[in-house]
Amino acid sequence: IYCGMMTDTGAFTYNSSNPEIYEIISLLLRKNIDKDAIYSNVYNNYSENRFRLLGFTLSQRMKIYPESHAALIYLSREDQKPFHFSKGDTEGFVNYPLSIKNIIFSTFIREDDDLIKLSFRSQKNFACNEFAAEFFGGGGHLNASGGEFHGTMEDALQRFESGLEKYREKLKKNNL
Repeated sequence: IYCGMMTDTGAFTYNSSNPEIYEIISLLLRKNIDKDAIYSNVYNNYSENRFRLLGFTLSQRMKIYPESHAALIYLSREDQKPFHFSKGDTEGFVNYPLSIKNIIFSTFIREDDDLIKLSFRSQKNFACNEFAAEFFGGGGHLNASGGEFHGTMEDALQRFESGLEKYREKLKKNNL
């Protein structure tokens, strides 16, 4: 239970203003769960290749759109090969650009064998689930959602940028 609550809230950094979450955690702590071991098993258990892939992604495949307060990171299948990509290696990548000053919307696009997967994260009241639904047939929560795209990486990037243009004013408004 604790692990699910921890991961669903990004280690209690988002979607965690509900007091019931902390009441349940309090009960679990009274049962002597080892919260530090759970955290370590989830967040401190990555391969060297994952870190090298993260470094490549942030240094070579990140685009910042300052006028829209948005960031994009993306990986093609070819990008993934030198890092011996395994499913799960990119978990959480979408969150990194949100730590950049004035960025409130982050998107991660990853090319798989048969489709392109997208992850969206936002801060404040920007509804990334609406963006995901409108442009990528996706959905989710206000600040965390996903979608899929059938086509090329270039087409997915173009659709993202077109959507960003349409949502620019909403993004500006949410960054005030």
